[in-house]
Amino acid sequence: MEQKIAPTRIQCPQREAVYRVGRPQAELAQMRVKCKKCGCTFTPSFPEPNAPAPPSASSLAAPAVATSAPPASVVAAPPPPAPAASAPPPSAEEGVDSFELVEEIVGNRSRAIYEVRRDSPDAIPSEITGHVGRIADAIVDVKRQVGSLRRAGQDLENLLEASNALNRERNLAPLLELIMDSAIKTLNAERGFLVMKKMGTGALDVSVARGMGEALADEETGEFSTGIASTVAHEGKPFFTANSKGDERVSEFASVMRSDARAILCVPVNFQDRNLGTLYLDNRAGTPGFTEDLLRLAASFASAAAGAIENARLYESIQAETAKRASLSRYLSPTVIEDILKRGDDFELGGSTVDCSVLFSDVAGFTSFSENLQPGELVLLMNEYFTVLANVIFENHGTLDKFIGDATMAIFGAPVSEPDHAIYAVKAGLEMLEACHALMAKWEGEGKPTFQMRMGVNSGPVIAGNLGSPQRMDYTVIGDAVNLASRMETSSERGTLCISEYTWNLIKEFARAEDKGPIMVKGKSEEFRVYHVLSIDPPKRDADYVQRASPRV
Repeated sequence: MEQKIAPTRIQCPQREAVYRVGRPQAELAQMRVKCKKCGCTFTPSFPEPNAPAPPSASSLAAPAVATSAPPASVVAAPPPPAPAASAPPPSAEEGVDSFELVEEIVGNRSRAIYEVRRDSPDAIPSEITGHVGRIADAIVDVKRQVGSLRRAGQDLENLLEASNALNRERNLAPLLELIMDSAIKTLNAERGFLVMKKMGTGALDVSVARGMGEALADEETGEFSTGIASTVAHEGKPFFTANSKGDERVSEFASVMRSDARAILCVPVNFQDRNLGTLYLDNRAGTPGFTEDLLRLAASFASAAAGAIENARLYESIQAETAKRASLSRYLSPTVIEDILKRGDDFELGGSTVDCSVLFSDVAGFTSFSENLQPGELVLLMNEYFTVLANVIFENHGTLDKFIGDATMAIFGAPVSEPDHAIYAVKAGLEMLEACHALMAKWEGEGKPTFQMRMGVNSGPVIAGNLGSPQRMDYTVIGDAVNLASRMETSSERGTLCISEYTWNLIKEFARAEDKGPIMVKGKSEEFRVYHVLSIDPPKRDADYVQRASPRV
């Protein structure tokens, strides 16, 4: 009856790994074993006091077969450990370490068999030696696969680390720098560059380069050549060669042929179905080249980079829109802001000529109103007053230009064009008078001082735009029409709205007014007819439009 050697369980002194080895305890007790996990070297120890003697060379040659009368050392061996099912399964790391220990054992036995057959060719059957040889070949093949899996695992770990680093960077410029550095590190490249498509034009531009120098300089212009990168961006397919000097595809790129680049890897940077640019990497002769596995890894890296680029662009776009919205909210209603942002209007220094209506208002007798108030009280009252006026202006789609002391300036018809700007301006003026009257009644009931306001409106062509310096710009309007609106306000009586004949001609179909006749205004040589507006009944489209407006509080 054949007797098989039960697997022996050993553990390193550091308790980092457990191995199951098909060798008797007596043999293992005389060996020095190296733990593949923690690196320690130790001699296995066992609790049994009577360990058997080490086996002979013949037992090494045929480890799995015993004679019908097994040696005493084998018979006296301690009983095998508990069944494998009761022991915890080895971890992946322990499994790899156990495999390497088995490889060492098989190698030792193969050498023992070789030595026995060398001295006694007929001592061991050829079937056994052939079987051992096949086992050794299988171990070599498995070892190669394990090495490949280890490299793939390390590549995935490097890719994950790089992806996490890219996703943490929100600003585009430093992100592109990080992409280039991470690509060189992750893909074992010596140098490279990143080409990005310009927004709008789609033209390719070298955003970042590392170690290129004049390696790909055009012979005629001396400028940086992006031939392969441009081709990859256009075709959307990666480019890979392990030997550029022997690759016919490279012959059409003169700058590459003149350079010392040997291995080249170039992949498109695509986000979904859009090409954002190209990542080019190369290695010179004498340095490690690229492989097909690295090409696949590069494609995954480029995909992660594209996602990070889109996130950075979105973040910067949100930041820019937030800043623009905050700037516009100082003088525009939320509805007008939405219209501007949807149209993509870009306000810069300068302006354009537009037809609009300009409204001015101020506090009549402000000096007497404020002389008995403490500064803090005055500020609180004026802020409450200005809030009421601003709400009315925004409800009528006006633009709050500025507060000038106790005066208010508003624009209707700019920056968003509105054909009924005069109707909005007059309607807002009358509602501001009503709101001020209600506020004064409230203050009077609270024992606070009160005042009356006066107001003027004029309509006509103005120059509108962001005016100022790069450090400080304000959206406003300038021109004769603005000056005349200011004169209408100073010419009005307390508690009234005074408009010019230019504004009256635009609203007279819907309004009632008192003709005050022509007056002379400061800075003008001719007289201007003015009107005190009593009421206005906007057309139906105006009421619908105002109903859609979002008042700002």
